[in-house]
Amino acid sequence: MSLLKLLAKAILMIGLIIEMTSYLVLAQLPPPNPSVAPLPPPVGPAQLPAPGQALAAPSLIALPTPTAAVPTPGPQVFNCSCSGAAVQTSWMGQVSASGFFAARQAATGACLAYNERRPHPPPLLATHQASAFGSVATLPQGFENPSAATAAGTTLPGTLTTSSVGQLAACSNCACN
Repeated sequence: MSLLKLLAKAILMIGLIIEMTSYLVLAQLPPPNPSVAPLPPPVGPAQLPAPGQALAAPSLIALPTPTAAVPTPGPQVFNCSCSGAAVQTSWMGQVSASGFFAARQAATGACLAYNERRPHPPPLLATHQASAFGSVATLPQGFENPSAATAAGTTLPGTLTTSSVGQLAACSNCACN
């Protein structure tokens, strides 16, 4: 038991020595360099102007007169051609526009107008086709004209028909120079 008491006293003494000398084990800065001048203390913010001065009218400064505006360029003549994906050239011609983008739009419109006026070949109608399943009629009896609904010209403006979709595909790629 005396060994245990001796060990406890030793641990207690080591703990007290560490506690009493802990203030001496702090990190210390090196001494300041005597050849370097000390930094001045920080300066506070600049003084704000008096509130009455902020409300005063600003002084008037003479502005230079603006220069004359440069006129925009007038319309130019562009050579354009239009075609579609896997379609030969559908239209070639000249358009008048103020720039390349406007010329391309005008060329697309001219191509569509040209393709509307161009005569289309009549559709080929086969009444019966032979297949592995026998003879199949493509149109029921009495319906020999598949475009009878549009023959009277009853399409509404702005609607796409199969012919206008085809025309638009034929004029989808226009280039001008």
